[in-house]
Amino acid sequence: MRERAVLENMRRLAHDLRRIREKRKRSLQEIHNETKIALELLQHFERTALYDHERYNPVYLRSFARTYATAIGIDPAAVLEALELAFEGRYRNQLAVQFLGEEPLPEPEPETPPSEEPTPEAVPESRPSREPEPALPLVATPGGLERLERPSRWKAWVGGVAVVVMVAIGLWYLLRPAPAPPPEPLAVDTATVSATAADTTPSVETPTIQVPVLGDTITVTVIAAFDKVDPIRVRVDRDLRRPYWIEQGDSMQFRFTERIILENQLDDIQLRLDGYPYPTDRRDAQGRIVITREQLQAYLDSLARRIR
Repeated sequence: MRERAVLENMRRLAHDLRRIREKRKRSLQEIHNETKIALELLQHFERTALYDHERYNPVYLRSFARTYATAIGIDPAAVLEALELAFEGRYRNQLAVQFLGEEPLPEPEPETPPSEEPTPEAVPESRPSREPEPALPLVATPGGLERLERPSRWKAWVGGVAVVVMVAIGLWYLLRPAPAPPPEPLAVDTATVSATAADTTPSVETPTIQVPVLGDTITVTVIAAFDKVDPIRVRVDRDLRRPYWIEQGDSMQFRFTERIILENQLDDIQLRLDGYPYPTDRRDAQGRIVITREQLQAYLDSLARRIR
């Protein structure tokens, strides 16, 4: 239910952004030329704000929305605030009110919980009346007439339990099995024991270090460890160089087959390749971090030799 509400809010937000772009006479081709964002992603963004796209994640969507807002000439902070409302399912048409002069949509009426029917009061069950026990007869004693005392029921119950316990103990004592005789000590050949002890001395083996073998696809994790990355430019294999924005403390993953190139704000990031930390001070003459499959394998081999 919540997923459908968020998707509807994302569609309403994307629809308002497209109308704002059209009012400001900005075409998708112009935005593509300025931001280098693929036209297919821009078109999908103006349909559902990428919420149902395979590349959707909250960090990437915030960076995308900030870049789009700057390209069409509106305040990125207002777009990010509207995006947070859409995440919570509370976006009505705030951007259309602010930038298109439209009237705000009415708030949805709160759902009224179904009224609970009063449960009928339980009618106490009528208990059968207990007939009084007849009084005991009087007997003659040296002190006069006295009435016999009725024996207490709990005393009779305790007495019966005690009798049963005594009978059970007597039966166990009579029927218990005879104790087994203690085992006889075995003769030990001291010479054999000494030889066996000498042969079973554990040997210490030197552990072997396994060198990681890279798969067909290598995963690169870029972590904005020291400051927000605004932006970093990444080229994966033969794809175009693209900008990415990462908030401080967040991360973004890329997958490459043969080569990846990273540029801009490289002092503010940390790298992990297939889970292994990779130094960010290995740069070429242009100040870029260029990582190929062969370079990464050689680096992992050097780590294994260093551990040995």
